[in-house]
Amino acid sequence: MQEFFDEHGKKWPLMCMEFWDGWFNRWKEPVIKRDPDELAQAVHEVLQQGSINLYMFHGGTNFGFMNGCSARGVIDLPQVTSYDYDALLDERGNPTDKYYAVQRMLKEHYPEYPQMEPLVKEAFELRNIPLSQKVSLFETLPDLAEPIESLYPMKMEELGQNVGYLLYRTWASWDADQERLRVIDGRDRMQLYVDGQHIATQYQTEIGQDIMVDGQKKAEHQLDILMENMGRVNYGHKLLADTQQKGIRTGVCKDLHFLLDWQHYPLPLDHPEKIDFSKEWQENQPAFYAFDFKMKALKDTYLELSDFGKGVVFVNGVSIGRFWNVGPTLSLYIPHSLLREGDNRIIIFETEGIYSETIHLVNQPTFKTIKGEIYDNSRCTYRWTFDPWTGSQSLDYQAQHFTHYGD
Repeated sequence: MQEFFDEHGKKWPLMCMEFWDGWFNRWKEPVIKRDPDELAQAVHEVLQQGSINLYMFHGGTNFGFMNGCSARGVIDLPQVTSYDYDALLDERGNPTDKYYAVQRMLKEHYPEYPQMEPLVKEAFELRNIPLSQKVSLFETLPDLAEPIESLYPMKMEELGQNVGYLLYRTWASWDADQERLRVIDGRDRMQLYVDGQHIATQYQTEIGQDIMVDGQKKAEHQLDILMENMGRVNYGHKLLADTQQKGIRTGVCKDLHFLLDWQHYPLPLDHPEKIDFSKEWQENQPAFYAFDFKMKALKDTYLELSDFGKGVVFVNGVSIGRFWNVGPTLSLYIPHSLLREGDNRIIIFETEGIYSETIHLVNQPTFKTIKGEIYDNSRCTYRWTFDPWTGSQSLDYQAQHFTHYGD
């Protein structure tokens, strides 16, 4: 850019509009961190050339279903709810080691600019909150959605739904003691239930593989398929791609024939107050779990979810995001503004049949150790380069058992 300015006789200022000081996290991948002192030195090098915009200074949280997704060819890589990003401020807005490293650098090289000490928010813990109520999704389904009927399965967008889950239901008679079922072209994650029993779970490229299901010959069986929209690619060539349409995108085959006459139950889960907890709960089915507790002083906290499988969480009716026990995140941030003095309710929608009779609110986020994560910077070498002339950046790690799936 400077060469361009020089060529055309311009004395315009230089600015790096997106300087990566950390990285986002995706399911099943290790958390990537950048050394604070190395970052401070890199920021100083950029400031010697021009101005800088740190991406991110504060990442925060992708509440609800707004986590977004990266892309690799035909594979989508959904991001976690937390957008902590290993930024200068952590998810709840407190200063990190990076903040103080950059602060020290600025005091040393730019003492003319005054600095104030940052505010630090406290978080609280409340453990062993007991389960109050539970109900299976299939039992309370009519309370959450009106069925939409069509000959063939419809995509989520065709039903006017943007986010969340979509349950498909039909009935079929078995022509043999064992039938072969296939979901043709589905996004993103599929769970098949036959007569209320979980049969199979498939994810992205697995969808379409044969599923062999035992059943009584000549008898009619109920098929329920729960599809989860795990997030859309929100940049680049896939932004408007057909692959970003969610749900069952072609159909469901029994042997060689498409099944007909489907009911669709859209589940954006935007009205959790409609869940009827007076109905039955069945083991190994998607279900809602309610936990009630009281509060006096309101502070930020984290809901620890290590004992749950996969799903989403609501705090006093507000969706705070997704969880999945594959990691790397095993908790969800709850800002104090979502809590109330007095009665509070947390509802957990869990799809794998993995739950706990108690939950814990903790004062720090919880992470799962994933092979390849760097714990000791002295055991690895890394290089984060920035070219002030082109604005290009690159991240290169070399560490024992470490693989980086960079964007």
